[in-house]
Formats: sequence, structure tokens, C-alpha cells
Amino acid sequence: MTRDDTTANAIVREIRDRAPFDPHASGGRRDIHQGYLLQDAVAAGLVDAGVRGPVAGYKIAVNAPALMAHFGVEEPASGRVFADQCHDSGAGLPADGFADFAYEPEIAAVMGAPLRAGEAPFSRAAVAACIDRMVPALELLDLRGSNPPDQDLADVIAQNISNAGAVIGGPGIAPDALDPAQVHTSVTIDAAPELSVTGAAPQHPLDAAHWLANHLARRGLSLAAGQIILCGTHAPIRPVRGPARIDVAMSDLGTVSVALK
Repeated sequence: MTRDDTTANAIVREIRDRAPFDPHASGGRRDIHQGYLLQDAVAAGLVDAGVRGPVAGYKIAVNAPALMAHFGVEEPASGRVFADQCHDSGAGLPADGFADFAYEPEIAAVMGAPLRAGEAPFSRAAVAACIDRMVPALELLDLRGSNPPDQDLADVIAQNISNAGAVIGGPGIAPDALDPAQVHTSVTIDAAPELSVTGAAPQHPLDAAHWLANHLARRGLSLAAGQIILCGTHAPIRPVRGPARIDVAMSDLGTVSVALK
């Protein structure tokens, strides 16, 4: 067993047990490519061990220019979203199912047709044609005591960028009807105002999906019909201590909500 295999197995156990985040970066800094290789091994280990269901989509992170500058990178980062952690709007989730819960309001792309790795590279128009709709979403995070901006990005990537699922709302709109500069995002927690912002998407969601499709293809990964793409947060990571109800409204796209019980 290699050191990377041992590290992947340790991360799988820690995610399963909701143990404190450990970067496992002994022996020097890991580069981004190595971070993705370790993420692949961790994802396979989580699924093989029955800790997670199959992959239901992907998240995009670090796609705001300020965050790319902070980490010293020229492109965003990606992680998986697993099927057992994908929920429809209105879901009630146990607050004690997270060690350190946080959320991010985002626009999600719902794939209507596949984008197969062997057919890459994809144009922006080809990616848009394969998206069924754009919907409001909540990314669920379990930080496990970490603050991702303070970590080495490769170590954050290796641990799937703290993703703990997604909540998908609607009804959504067609990709060609989306003008992210005009989208107003409002968030309430237990009916108290938490966020009100317009044009806060870190990049156009179609640009985000276009980048992701080609990024995955370079790693030999495809997007399937029905999978989702979380296109980047409209606000910094926002921790919440449950019980609490989080409601998000995005103009033209609809609403999404989740309750921690």
C-alpha cells in the first residue's frame, strides 16, 4: 500500500466519523494535480465503503477572482457531490449529522444531456445546449473545524472541498434566459434577514459549467444527464448552528430551503 493509499483511507475514515479536518500534508506541500488524484481515491473509497452514494454532480469553488488570487491559481477548483447527500428543496436534515455545518447559496446547472469525456473539448455553446435548467441551490458543507481559505488548496481539494451535499430548488430557468448580473439573492434564517445581494455570482454560471466540463474531461471524467453543477457561491461560507431553517430566493430562478432539526 502506498502512502497515498494510506492517506486516502485515513481521510475516508475521518469523513465517515466527522473527525476534525487534518490536511495530511506531511512530507511537504502537495500540488494541485496530486490533490485531485487523492480526491479521486477518497471519492472511490467513500463509495466503495458505502459511506457515500454514487456521484450525483460536481461543485465549483475558488472561481471568484479574489479567491484565485488568494490561492495563487489561474483556474477554479472542483469537487464531487454524492447522491445520498442531494436533497430536494424543503428537506429536513439532522443538525447532528454535521460536525461543523455551513452553507453557500448558489446557482446550480441541471444537466439534460451528457457531456462525455471522449468528446471533449467542449465549446461554451455545446455545454449550454446540454443544460436543462438553472436553479437556485444550497451547497451544504461540513468544515470539520477547518477554515478552507487558511488551508493549502491542494489539501482542500483532496478532501473534496468540504462538500456535504446540496439542496436543489426551482422551478429554474433556461440557460439562455439567465442574466446573473440581474439575479437578486436573498437569504433568511428562521425568517430573519441574513443576506440580500444582486449580481453576486462569482462568474457567469455558463462559464463555470463550461470550465468544469473540460476540466473533468482532462481527468477522464464525464457529466451525465441529471447530474448537477454547483456554479459558485454568492456569499462567503456561512456557518449555522442548528436547529434552523434556511430559505433562499433568487429572482427569476425560484426558491430553495432546508431545515436543520
